[in-house]
Amino acid sequence: MTAPDTLTGHEAPVHWDPLIVVDDPYPVFRRMRDEAPLYHDADRGIWAFSRFEDVQGAARDWETFSSREGNDHDDGYQLFQPAGDVAGMDPPDHSRLRGALRRAFSPSAIKTRFEPAVRVKARRLVDRFADQGHADLARDLARPLPGEMICTWLGFPEEDHPQLLGWFGHMLDRVPGQKALPSSALEARDHMHAYIRSAAADRRVAPRDDLLSVLVGAATEGTISTDEILGCSVLLFMAGITTTSGLISNSLLHLERFPDQRDRLRREPERMPAAIEELLRFDAPIQTLLRTATRDVESFEAVIPEGAHVSLIWASANRDERRWPDPDRLDIARAPERHVAFGEGIHHCIGAPLARLEARIVLEEVLARIPAYTVSGPITRITTPTDRALESLPVEF
Repeated sequence: MTAPDTLTGHEAPVHWDPLIVVDDPYPVFRRMRDEAPLYHDADRGIWAFSRFEDVQGAARDWETFSSREGNDHDDGYQLFQPAGDVAGMDPPDHSRLRGALRRAFSPSAIKTRFEPAVRVKARRLVDRFADQGHADLARDLARPLPGEMICTWLGFPEEDHPQLLGWFGHMLDRVPGQKALPSSALEARDHMHAYIRSAAADRRVAPRDDLLSVLVGAATEGTISTDEILGCSVLLFMAGITTTSGLISNSLLHLERFPDQRDRLRREPERMPAAIEELLRFDAPIQTLLRTATRDVESFEAVIPEGAHVSLIWASANRDERRWPDPDRLDIARAPERHVAFGEGIHHCIGAPLARLEARIVLEEVLARIPAYTVSGPITRITTPTDRALESLPVEF
């Protein structure tokens, strides 16, 4: 690690490896904010911002901190080839592709289209285990709900959903510490690409009221390319599940760990919107994304060289004690402050309204049916470096 690396009572300099998933990264993030607010790991070839002001500022300055070379610490970009990864673009291409989706993703359109369907699906999923006294809230609820919703929105038939979610699971496969994607992830990607190509061909002949038809229509109009249909569809499919399942599974875990907050939310359901924001702040489902410096940048008495990769650690920024008092405490009555759990600037997550809606409805249904669940076994996390979500959350009640 290069400057600044002043120690404050610790025997060794702080070390952070974005390719290694740990159960609790927040003590390391605190040390980074205090000791190395501009962190540098020469071996990984990255710099990193961890304080809120620096993360937010860099995220808003896309001309200096570019996304055009991708935003993953590993080779996750390969899942969205040959084109269409809107998260890995700068204007004008980013504006063009995001513009093709903007109307479909407006908060009003999301609410109208999804609120009744999400409510029905959430109740059906909870019905399956509510009388059994035990469940895996990640596998039985947090992943299948957003999985079913995004598959349906893209227009994929219900009978295909189990196969599609199986491919999704394998596209999350990673080898800890390695940038290269394992063959299982690439094989699942290839299956997914073939499926989308076939479905898009059908939409060209007979458009439907679904998200894939929106993309095909934009290509027909010349707004986006045929290749961008493919990459954008995979991105929407992946992000539509990982972000929301992370928000839901993390929230269910932390409400168990902070039972006073869970009880208060039950007593005061009007706090649910604020609670969702506090849960997002407390444990961001998108932990960190990369940018590339387009010029030399002076910061904290060091120089980030042009072409360097710079990590924006959203999760650390959201626990910055310079912005939030007692940030490691979950407090659903906390005074609202803007957080960066869904990113910031032009790359703010386009699906954030849907993620919030799904999380709100799931928490309402769970707290109404099984309000006093306890974690009954080891939890398991997904191993992608970008996301924070649970594979398994066993509970009993």
